[in-house]
Amino acid sequence: MSEKHPIIQARRLVNRYRTVIAIDGADFDLYPGEICAGKSTLTKALSEAVVPDNGEVLVDGRPVNFKSPDNACSEGIKTIYQNLALSPVLSIANNMLLGHEMRKPGVLGLVFRMTDQKRMQDFSRDKLTELGLMTVQNINQAVKTLSGGQCQGVAVARAAAFGPKVIVLNEPTAA
Repeated sequence: MSEKHPIIQARRLVNRYRTVIAIDGADFDLYPGEICAGKSTLTKALSEAVVPDNGEVLVDGRPVNFKSPDNACSEGIKTIYQNLALSPVLSIANNMLLGHEMRKPGVLGLVFRMTDQKRMQDFSRDKLTELGLMTVQNINQAVKTLSGGQCQGVAVARAAAFGPKVIVLNEPTAA
């Protein structure tokens, strides 16, 4: 049997806000399938929404120096913040694929950049169903019509949709 290795490690993380020390020399290892709780500052340091004052973050044993949450995302770290970052007027499907829109084939998609709404709806429905979150009546309904729990489900499904290594939830019960 192969030995499990940590996906993410933090070593000697320090984060200060002027005279307030939010993190003081934090060390931890996060293994596959593990659930871990921590401070908001720590979750932000993992996704590089906040750059630590000292210490290092390692992904798959390699030191990383992210400049933005997009860099963390490219390493397989997706973060869901307490505000969920959903656009209330867009549909569930459009929210799930925001920034990852599926284009129509051929000239319509390449030149005119038309989205393939049917494929986006099918993809979104499948991802919500996989996670047991298909409690909505219509995948095209605006997110503003959903309950808080349903919005949270959309945010989690969006984060999980593209196969990240780690999903970081920042205060998941706040929303």
